[in-house]
Amino acid sequence: MGGSRIFLAALSAACLLALGSTPAGASTIVFQCGAAVCAVDPDTGEAPRQLAPQGRVAGVTRDGTTASWVDSSGALVKAPVTGGAPAPIGFTGSVVNQPLMSPDGSRYLWWYPGPDGFGGTNAVWVRRLTVGAAESEGVGFCSYCVISHGWLGNTAIGALPADTSRGVPSRVCTMATPAEAPAVSGTCVGVLASDARGGIGFPSANAAGTEVIAALTPGQETGIEGQIVRYSVATGAAIGDVTTGTTDTTPVFSPEGDRVAFDRGDQIVIKDLTGAGAERVLAPGVYPHWGGARTVVGPALRSTALRYRKGRIAVSLRCTGTAACKGTVRIKKGKTTVGSRAYRVAGGKSGTVTVKPSRRGARALGSRRAQTVSVELKPSAGATVKQALKLRR
Repeated sequence: MGGSRIFLAALSAACLLALGSTPAGASTIVFQCGAAVCAVDPDTGEAPRQLAPQGRVAGVTRDGTTASWVDSSGALVKAPVTGGAPAPIGFTGSVVNQPLMSPDGSRYLWWYPGPDGFGGTNAVWVRRLTVGAAESEGVGFCSYCVISHGWLGNTAIGALPADTSRGVPSRVCTMATPAEAPAVSGTCVGVLASDARGGIGFPSANAAGTEVIAALTPGQETGIEGQIVRYSVATGAAIGDVTTGTTDTTPVFSPEGDRVAFDRGDQIVIKDLTGAGAERVLAPGVYPHWGGARTVVGPALRSTALRYRKGRIAVSLRCTGTAACKGTVRIKKGKTTVGSRAYRVAGGKSGTVTVKPSRRGARALGSRRAQTVSVELKPSAGATVKQALKLRR
């Protein structure tokens, strides 16, 4: 990877495919999969799905509803993660390397190789676009060096290389236009983090704005790949190393901030920061972006109301994820158990369980035409799901 990752040539892009039944706002990691743009729900165990057969991924909004990429004509487009035709955002200028949408979808960053001040084109220029604007704006510059960019909320941030001649370590800084920061000389408007151990690269902040996660290349001035490190915005210091790898890069937080996704050897990997689970490889790909709330995996009620017919009550269930859901469904009237029955539903499927009330349960229901009962789904492992539903005869 190395320089080839930093100077990734533009891929072609663009036409949205149907996404099946993934609900809007579900946990979604959007990433580059070869020439295509793909997405996967990291919580359900589903196979990755293709958003566009060709494209340069630009991200997904933090709420997980909108994906973005650069299409084959070079235009920035957005489309619902749940399906629908991509729509250009209206910018007609050139979008060069590593386009990156802000978490709210209102801004973009990218970089291009440009004039270095010495007659060549050995500099990296970082541009920022506000959706609706006719022109992009310069927010970063590095001559004979590299800046990798990211977002802290709606604020552009960049990882700057170390300057060993001046004893300045690699830093993560906020970036702005000269008009926004007229008193600042250079790219670094405000320092968010620094690390004397090596070069920091590909910074990305959590939703709370309290932490930055990035790749650290030990012993180097510029960060490209290595280990994944969390940094405190309050202190600027490393909180801890998330990984100890040598090829880990482009990390992003989950919207909740309790997990990270990153690229290791062209594989998308996810790791829980709470220590609750081991690392998991999701799919082949690079440049992950994460949006949407954590998907609840396991049994859930499909029924919104129940019918009591011919001495039986049918309860409709669904099973989220790839593993089968099994346990017991129980219907209660107050403290009295009306009836119960074991269930087993295949992963990703729906099913119906028919519960026959016991004699005591039938007496508790009486002859009322409509009443409210409690339905409990007790899985073989995990928390019980409870919901009050209207029961009609």
